[in-house]
Amino acid sequence: MATDKQTHLEKVLETNHINKHANIDKYVAKKNDVKTALNQKFTKEKAGNSIDSGSYAKCTAINKKFDIDCCIPFLKKEPNTNQNGFLNLKDMFDAVYDYFKDEYEDDELIDVRKQRVSIGLLFEIDGEEFNMDVVPGRERPNNGDYNENNTDLSLYINSRSTKEDEKGSTKVKTNIKKHVGLLQGEGRKHERKVAKLLKVWKTERKAQKGGKLIKSFMMELYTKESFDKNSDNIPHGLWGKVKMVMNHIVDNIESNDLVDPANSSNVISDAMSDTAKSSTKSDMKKTIKEVDEDSDKIKFYFPINEDYNDDDEKNSSQAAAPQLNTSKFG
Repeated sequence: MATDKQTHLEKVLETNHINKHANIDKYVAKKNDVKTALNQKFTKEKAGNSIDSGSYAKCTAINKKFDIDCCIPFLKKEPNTNQNGFLNLKDMFDAVYDYFKDEYEDDELIDVRKQRVSIGLLFEIDGEEFNMDVVPGRERPNNGDYNENNTDLSLYINSRSTKEDEKGSTKVKTNIKKHVGLLQGEGRKHERKVAKLLKVWKTERKAQKGGKLIKSFMMELYTKESFDKNSDNIPHGLWGKVKMVMNHIVDNIESNDLVDPANSSNVISDAMSDTAKSSTKSDMKKTIKEVDEDSDKIKFYFPINEDYNDDDEKNSSQAAAPQLNTSKFG
């Protein structure tokens, strides 16, 4: 019997929902502890309190593979002044790293590492590893300019590639709050569903074959771009919407720049290797072709997370339940 793609993808979303994770409450509590610690440590230097960021804040996280992120905005210190804050972006980045490496006290923290624009924290909670990224950002353009109406930030780029070394750039303008708001609201609920399904697809492809694929933030941006472009002709059903976005990625990932909506000069796709772009394109084309030809293939590319499949428990309970013996009723 052919697989009902809509029913299957609905089940994929249900079983991969972030709130299904057994430790999610503890992870959120840890994230809040980190935000509080940052606010207290950098009371004088911060331009505002730490904010949630990343896929959890955007409601596009899945429980199979995720981290929970935050961003702390800092004041910009002007030269030759006694202002609080940071004159140099690298000093800002290193100050946050040094705090977690040398001062932050938490028995569950097992590793601290410098990443491209964030400080990566690795915790062990109830025997499971939990990743959290802390993004330090500095207000722009001037001291005291960070407020509700201006949340632009400058991030330090901790170069980790030859391509970035060649560009020589050590900073980038962005806006974390704008990123979080891109797919928010009732009118964007279908985009969020597609973004989560694409993350399930990516996680499964990497588990099956390894290698580099499209970055999650890029998938979110492509999803919004595709829905906006086809706003008058959005397909019905989850598979139709997923296929629409995949086709949009296939058509654009190698040939067109993907630009940060918070900074037109920041080409986000430049951070992705040509190999990763090529692999993503070919894998998505293959997925579309095979699922369209054989509906059962959707189970291979978009698997149900059996760890949180309540149907298995129901079926098991029903199988174990005593059966009524009706023989005595004639």
